[in-house]
Amino acid sequence: MTLRYTGHPIADVGVATICAFCEKPDPGALTQDDLRKISRFMEREYFSGKLLSYLTCVFPNSAYVNPTVGDAKKNDYKREILQGFENDPDPATAHLRCVFSGEPAARIVNRQHVPLITGEDVLNFFPDGAGGMPIGADFLLAMQAFPLGARRCLGRALAVHCPDDQSLTYEFAHRFLEDNRKLLLLAEKSGEKYEDAKAPRTLVVDALLDIMRRRPWSASENRAGTRASVTVYHLTNSGQGPDIDVYELPSEVVSFVAKVSRAGSSDIWSKIVARAWETPAPLRANSAKSSRRAPIRAKPAPPEAGKNRNFLYEDLFRLPEGAARFIRTYFLRRAWRFARQQKNDPRAEYAAAREIQLVSWRLTHMFLKEILGMDKSRIEAIRTLGDRLAVHISEHDRRLFQRLYRVNRYDFFRTLLIKTSKDTVGRGQEPIIGFNEFIAIFAETEDVPRVDWRLARDLVLIRLIERLNELGVFSKQPEVLEGLDSEEESADEEVAP
Repeated sequence: MTLRYTGHPIADVGVATICAFCEKPDPGALTQDDLRKISRFMEREYFSGKLLSYLTCVFPNSAYVNPTVGDAKKNDYKREILQGFENDPDPATAHLRCVFSGEPAARIVNRQHVPLITGEDVLNFFPDGAGGMPIGADFLLAMQAFPLGARRCLGRALAVHCPDDQSLTYEFAHRFLEDNRKLLLLAEKSGEKYEDAKAPRTLVVDALLDIMRRRPWSASENRAGTRASVTVYHLTNSGQGPDIDVYELPSEVVSFVAKVSRAGSSDIWSKIVARAWETPAPLRANSAKSSRRAPIRAKPAPPEAGKNRNFLYEDLFRLPEGAARFIRTYFLRRAWRFARQQKNDPRAEYAAAREIQLVSWRLTHMFLKEILGMDKSRIEAIRTLGDRLAVHISEHDRRLFQRLYRVNRYDFFRTLLIKTSKDTVGRGQEPIIGFNEFIAIFAETEDVPRVDWRLARDLVLIRLIERLNELGVFSKQPEVLEGLDSEEESADEEVAP
């Protein structure tokens, strides 16, 4: 047996799928009998017609999907491709080595056997001028197993590869293999077409969260303590135009999602996630002509990964570059005005005034630490400023909160802080913010270049809102929140102090 993880995403997912089918996470534990089991499974299912639409995008013109291939050629295909590990190698592979294992090759293959390589008799990129790619019989079987460890999604194959931690590659292949087995059973009983999932990035994050919950150790690390990243491949090998989209979840994002889903703030996180599912389309009432009763509206189905999109899950793939907007939208709960241009986007309706309970400094602190790697002293300075402003607002100046929330110019914001500090000094108290603290939070330095003052402002507001809520300001004086999230304010208009 030569099966092992190679670093090639399609090969590794295929190997992981065989391991998952046999419930053996280590490829080194696989036996000939294990290969026979999955080979027989693929013989039965791949030629049944249930997977026709799916396999067409992975193995075009193969015997699995080509209606012109007769029984005799199908049997030859089974013997050479799915049973090749038990049969003699092709004489044409003499002196050739498998590109994955380095062992003697058994077959020369092309794009109908391995996705995204060149077609038959195309000499480019292959050794010794061969019209195809030399491959060992066991790795050829792994390539055939690849679709079972991926999901059909938007007419393509969706697969996940984790080169930093192949145990995660195994877990994703295991999850998708389970899904495919259920879909095969459903297709067999109902006779319906094989399900085509939607929203690929949402589907991947949902699977990742499920894997994290089931892992006995830290979900963001492997057993050696190394952080893992996730790479998503959404590909088609169609003869009408092979294509591939690649999405990345960096290790810091994986670490954040793993920790926040298990930490003490997981309840708030779950509510934030729940508010990020796309809103259902307007429901059509039943015709009133057929009944004298009032029209009845069907109850919308709950959102489900693979059928619906979760905008927070999708935005995780834009981190860390999109961290400022992520914080502003999901943690500060400010409506994103461009969401109105997208269909069924709930972010257009976010409003801090209505969702005070979802504003969490603890959650934000974890994000700053895991995603941005922000210095502890700067995080503490932001928290301290928010606390001081909360005390001042609750005791002396309720109007200051709305002015801080609405201000959109750096000079206006700075003036507000200076005037507030003068007021506190005039009362014989410490200034709201000192020079060193202001520099640490809002100014660019050699240690903290390219500071986004709006991000710093939003972070202060998150802590300020949470602290004011704890002090009971919003419950005692709800008018403080009135008009806070009007359309103009959500668009971040400039409001002079």
